[in-house]
Amino acid sequence: MPFATHFRIATLQTSLTFFSLAAKMTTYDVFQQTFALSLAANALQDTKATLADLQAAIEGLVPLYIAVEAGKGLKGWEVVWGPTVWKHPLKPDETDEGTGPDNTWYIAHKSGVQFPDGTYDTYVVAIAGTASTFDWVQEDFAVNNVVDFKQFSSNFTSPPSPAGSVNDNLNSYISYGTAGAIYTLLNTFAPQSAQSPGNTIVQFLSTVPKTSRVIFTGHSLGGALSPTLALTLQVSKSLQNVLTYPTAGPSPGNKNFASLFASFNPIKKPGGNPLPWQGWNTNLFNTRDVVPQAWSTDPVANPKQNLYNIVGIYGVLNSVLRIFVQFLVYIGIGRADGSQVQYTPLQGSSFTQPPPPTPSTLPQFIATVRDQHVNQYEIQLNVFPPKASLVDLYQKHGLQSKTYEEYIVTLPFFELYKVVLQQQKEAELNAAETKKTLW
Repeated sequence: MPFATHFRIATLQTSLTFFSLAAKMTTYDVFQQTFALSLAANALQDTKATLADLQAAIEGLVPLYIAVEAGKGLKGWEVVWGPTVWKHPLKPDETDEGTGPDNTWYIAHKSGVQFPDGTYDTYVVAIAGTASTFDWVQEDFAVNNVVDFKQFSSNFTSPPSPAGSVNDNLNSYISYGTAGAIYTLLNTFAPQSAQSPGNTIVQFLSTVPKTSRVIFTGHSLGGALSPTLALTLQVSKSLQNVLTYPTAGPSPGNKNFASLFASFNPIKKPGGNPLPWQGWNTNLFNTRDVVPQAWSTDPVANPKQNLYNIVGIYGVLNSVLRIFVQFLVYIGIGRADGSQVQYTPLQGSSFTQPPPPTPSTLPQFIATVRDQHVNQYEIQLNVFPPKASLVDLYQKHGLQSKTYEEYIVTLPFFELYKVVLQQQKEAELNAAETKKTLW
């Protein structure tokens, strides 16, 4: 089956599920509200355009998301900082209009939010997932190298530097890519056209009342960045009343970092029999999702989340596809082990969806990855990003949709596929040069 056809079928199936659930949907609880606000940060996920057009688009899309979802529980939420889009300085082979956003984030506020333990004035810091390969691949040492977290958090206004010497048993480390993204999130000013212009989130959060709750949330890459950002501000600025709600996040650091995060942010779940997604300070992950399997390489210490699980996560693959996936896994293992630390998942809560059909081709595998990494979380939480009224905004701002290959290489771990594509391109160029020489 052609990839495009397979992908359309998967999208149609998700849409049908949405309409069947919508009829019995009730008002979102605080966990669903947080996840919905996280989804809003991802409005530009599948798009590419100039930075100016992306910024203009997100300023319209996030408030629209909130307005459309008002009847389901987002009424009263408003954007108070940002939203902000950031792109890295373009490389010679890149164009502004041909690249997506590297980071997108914003802060929303609502007074009187109902929690299981009471009603609180609440701020949500929502961070988008991966939308470009910059944080993970373009920086060649994003996973290979690590940054001493305590040193970085004590001076986060300076760009991070890879640790000169590494002592995995003694120190807390995060990946260089994670540190670079946190540096951007903390030091970028909101544009003049956005809310709280000219202020960083650090400056804005310093004005938040001490009695207010501050939730950090994000999906995919955002699931690694949101807890790391929260901990950075807890350690460096003594930020109080912090909760985190990461979903589908890869492991941002080593065991000491995971332990440090847990010491500041113990898991909090409501009484009774909460669902897997009803809890704070725990990375919610789908056991059939590839992304949370990165970057641990120790199946004994971390049996539920490690790179080795990826090969068989969708059943027994045929030999051709298995060899390709194994090749990506081995590249990932090499990069992670090159860091000299053992990446360790943050404390987590998992759910398991019914097994998908075992893919037999790479396009089917990619479609399954996307379904398990995005759609199945929306189904699990019964929260779906609104589709109505968005098309006009996309067209107004000249946003283009990414190709399937452009999308897949933005995911943590699957950015390694870009390495393969680059190697193939280089091999083709070398072959062409050799042919010229021979003739």
